[in-house]
Amino acid sequence: MKKSATPRLRIGLVVLCQVACAGPGPKLLPTTPIRVSSLPDGGSTRLYDVDHNGRPDYAEDVSPEGRVVRLRYDPDVLGSSKENTVVLDEITARDCRHLVLILDSIPYSMVRDFWKHGRFRLFHPPVRVISPFPVMTDVCLAEFFDVSPCPGVESEYYDGQRLTNGYLTYAHEENTPWLRFVDYHLNPIAHSVAYPNPIGWFDHELRHIQVQFDESPKDCFVGYCVGPSALGAKHGRTGHQIGLVRLDRFCQSVVHATRGRVQITLMSDHGHNLVRSGRIDLPRLLRNFGYRVRNKLEKPGDVVVPEFGVVTCAVVHTREPAAVARDLVGADGIELVAYRIKEVAEQSGRIVVLSREGQATISRGGNGYRYETQRGDPLRLRPILARLELKGAVDDAGFVKDHTLFSATNDHDYPDVVHRLWRSFHGLVENAPDVLVSVQDGRHCGSALMSKVLNLAAAHGNLNELSSTAFVMTMAGELEPVLRMEDLHQALSKLGVPLSGSEPCHGDGARKPRAALPGV
Repeated sequence: MKKSATPRLRIGLVVLCQVACAGPGPKLLPTTPIRVSSLPDGGSTRLYDVDHNGRPDYAEDVSPEGRVVRLRYDPDVLGSSKENTVVLDEITARDCRHLVLILDSIPYSMVRDFWKHGRFRLFHPPVRVISPFPVMTDVCLAEFFDVSPCPGVESEYYDGQRLTNGYLTYAHEENTPWLRFVDYHLNPIAHSVAYPNPIGWFDHELRHIQVQFDESPKDCFVGYCVGPSALGAKHGRTGHQIGLVRLDRFCQSVVHATRGRVQITLMSDHGHNLVRSGRIDLPRLLRNFGYRVRNKLEKPGDVVVPEFGVVTCAVVHTREPAAVARDLVGADGIELVAYRIKEVAEQSGRIVVLSREGQATISRGGNGYRYETQRGDPLRLRPILARLELKGAVDDAGFVKDHTLFSATNDHDYPDVVHRLWRSFHGLVENAPDVLVSVQDGRHCGSALMSKVLNLAAAHGNLNELSSTAFVMTMAGELEPVLRMEDLHQALSKLGVPLSGSEPCHGDGARKPRAALPGV
């Protein structure tokens, strides 16, 4: 048997044998308290029956501002003896461990609304995190852990000589430099069964994190869960709602079990657009235009189109990027297309952005970024730049400082779009694409097989707000209201979250043993 068939065989065996075998779920606090009572200061007490014996045995005291500030352990939780009361803000850093959960594909807006409705009140309010473009897990988390570039945008990529086997790359974790900073992640072979059965496998992930965190000697334990992505992909908004309820109860249970001696941080790598979508057959489209779809570039007119995931972005490799971009941008479902002008040095090459109605260029200089429109306004930035010009924030050459432009555009339809587009061609991946495509919500590109299997209810990848905006919230303190993914690690470190930084979870740099599949 050829080596390239091995991952497919292994995946098939796992699907056959393990689809119903995700194993038991985690310990969770009851969904609701059995009673809520008022406190004299205007706060409230939530009384829980953790032992399921019909009597309250645990309480969370909630401040008037809505945050859990005190825990009480007692068969009669109305008692307030000192030994049974834990004031969370009085626990010293020396007595506290950290649990960091990275949750795939949870959009900021859902967590924000969840917090407003009273969930996740162990945490300070969630804040927005702007992910890089293309909005893909590997590049997002490589930016978070400061280990960019990834070899490619996703596991199937063109390395200048050939198109890699995406299944082999995915199974062997060869496009994931960030994984060495993670203590737990589901074996990638199991991802194929997590998507058909997302609730059971998300529970499986949470249980393993719960057990391994309890057994780990580390001050900071980092877990990554693919389950939320599967929940959203299969069930859309409802799937994420199910996952978020479980996640809140999981966090409550961990805090209960540790008697408050834990600070939990929750974050996602990117968002999810929460709409069903149909596939754009990009290779067929390019063939119909007259291009030759190949596994390597040899002649004029050759294009290489990696297709692995099912996402709202696409990569095209070509020696004629301007022509390919021009032809793609008018097709149904294509929203924006960008390419780099290669004649200019790599670190200063301008980016050309096309929409159906417009064209613009992005340049970078010592004073920041410049956005110039040749026709139309493909990134919808003219009104913002006009306001900045009135404030004197645009220099004589048309450049705007990076931090100024970030502040002005982080809540735009395409958040922080100028920096993200520039970064996508300059240092985000080793094998930079020649053409990048951002697809409209409601359409996606990628694997034809996976598109048929999944009946996709949510996707990510494009420049739009829902896809591009991740979240973070932590018990460790309050963060700035909006951050770039590349700045989040440092922001958490300033709050005392002891992420491993430049050191991998295993100090010798070797890969740690992966969590085994049940029965495998």
